[in-house]
Amino acid sequence: MNAVIIYDDFAGAAKAKTMLERAAGRADAALRWIVKPWRLDMLMPSLTADAALTDAADAHLMVLVLRYSPLLPAWLQDWLAQWAARRQVQDAALALWDGRNGDTLSATVERDLSQFAERHGLSFIFGGVGPAEDESATGARTERAHVMIGN
Repeated sequence: MNAVIIYDDFAGAAKAKTMLERAAGRADAALRWIVKPWRLDMLMPSLTADAALTDAADAHLMVLVLRYSPLLPAWLQDWLAQWAARRQVQDAALALWDGRNGDTLSATVERDLSQFAERHGLSFIFGGVGPAEDESATGARTERAHVMIGN
């Protein structure tokens, strides 16, 4: 499965990649994620933004790790719309994650991305790792996510 991680914080992107790998391992030993990270500012209109669109065309999952972006820039919304129009995976999903408590994400960003996902027939995943990333008595990390399935 292919995933693209768009990030404004490298450490957060690394945690998101680790979480994808852990989830795949729990689901099926044969399932592997091919993860392609792109730093947020590289998606501003340019040749690198076009290269990122080509890279993302076959993504099953688009993960946005936005710790420092209180609003979605218009150019990112445009880039995401281009990706949604060009995507080759019809059952793709869009995820918003900050690697911490999901409540730290901007409610505006969450709402905007949820509406974007609905308009483009994408599933929308919003969440983070539980408080302080604590492990339970069984050693399993508690992770939470809110999932809205698109059309």
